[in-house]
Amino acid sequence: MSPLLVIGNAVLDIILSVDHFPAEDEEMRASARQATLGGNAANTAQVLAGLGHSVSLLASLAPDADAVELRRLLTAAGVDIHSMVIAAAGHTPVSYILLHEANGSRTIVHHRDLAELAFEDFRALLLHRYGWIHFEGRNVAEVARMMRHLRARSFAGRISVEIEKDRPGIETLMAQADLVLFSRAFAQARGHSTAAALLAAMRPLAPQAMLSCTWGEQGAWALDDAGQLHHGPASPPARVVDTIGAGDVFNAGMIAALSGGADLPAALAAANELAGRKVGQRGFAGLNRLSLPTP
Repeated sequence: MSPLLVIGNAVLDIILSVDHFPAEDEEMRASARQATLGGNAANTAQVLAGLGHSVSLLASLAPDADAVELRRLLTAAGVDIHSMVIAAAGHTPVSYILLHEANGSRTIVHHRDLAELAFEDFRALLLHRYGWIHFEGRNVAEVARMMRHLRARSFAGRISVEIEKDRPGIETLMAQADLVLFSRAFAQARGHSTAAALLAAMRPLAPQAMLSCTWGEQGAWALDDAGQLHHGPASPPARVVDTIGAGDVFNAGMIAALSGGADLPAALAAANELAGRKVGQRGFAGLNRLSLPTP
């Protein structure tokens, strides 16, 4: 199994468990506090590592104590951190998360004071050793340069990109990918009320790629590279406990299934089942198997 490279954000999550979300100017007590690994790319990398893949993470950290803790958490999760970039100044990204104990929903306040990854950070890597490279769709201009660099050098592996937020120029990333993973938030920001509508609208921008879009309790939809639409029902747990990172888990499930040779319908089903197990528990521990059909 070829190594995977994940590129994007690594964040220290400070999670406070609460029995209700506070009103303005309210003082309240949290029932628990936890410092965990976070950020889209870091979450996806740790889940892929848990599924048995050799995974490296390319992300930027600051020279501070939060970065020390993040490196420790990544190493403990089995993620290779030798490609991590330490900026000259700034602060490692931190998210302060209120987790509603009754229904698992979360409110996030994110702080970032750190330079984004640059193309030179990416170009310095031995890229030919990876069988799959996954990008978080942020820092669009630099990520576009990275993806074009791979295509110009006839990268033999597969390329995926997560499109979670609608950022200026984000369309330029879609044309370079083999798999584009859209969020419901992106679809709604573009004015689409269904995943199928979003995928149909995006197809001309990435005719070469498989496209997927998650839609919460309705599951996920995907278009294969021949234009056929597939639906994977959601796999809800008995009780929703923690929705933090559910989309990142779905993305990891899709990458793991497809890189292992599964077809698109099987990958959708496996990714939905994995994300369903995640929202039924706290954190990412134990997400170490994919439910794929037996050949």
